[in-house]
Amino acid sequence: MKKEEILAMNRRDNKKKDPYETEISYKATWAGALAMLILATVFYTYEICSGKGTNPVLYSLIAIFCSVGYGYKGIKLEKNRWLYIFTSVIWLIVTVLLILGYFKVI
Repeated sequence: MKKEEILAMNRRDNKKKDPYETEISYKATWAGALAMLILATVFYTYEICSGKGTNPVLYSLIAIFCSVGYGYKGIKLEKNRWLYIFTSVIWLIVTVLLILGYFKVI
């Protein structure tokens, strides 16, 4: 392949990608991972202190990761903002239900 063909292919592939959206997705992933770490620390500390058995910790971590990721995208991106916020709220509700189930509140 010639240099011009490679450059043209690269431009065509990158034409649909928005650098700002890529950066926001990266930061959303990082924020979600941090929230998972904090929530895992709280759950494991509680579990050690109380001697609890089976719990829905893994599921709540996945739910909070999704909630924070979509929420961050909804705040930072204007494209499909309402969809990101809606999805974030749904995942947040799932997270709260899992946490309440963990503490046997519901």
